[in-house]
Amino acid sequence: MKSKRQEKILELIAQYAIETQEELLERLSECGIPSMQATVSRDIKELGIIKTPLKGSAYVYELP
Repeated sequence: MKSKRQEKILELIAQYAIETQEELLERLSECGIPSMQATVSRDIKELGIIKTPLKGSAYVYELP
């Protein structure tokens, strides 16, 4: 389950401008992968995903 979830996280971040973990949780749920915030937080760290600034004050998750 972990590898499937992490694979989907990478796919979603590549496809969408995701700004928050909550948004990522919603998108995972829409894909049939319900998760907890703490789990997604650990996945983000393990995958080396970073937040980068957009124009203005918004930040989005990006792949390393």
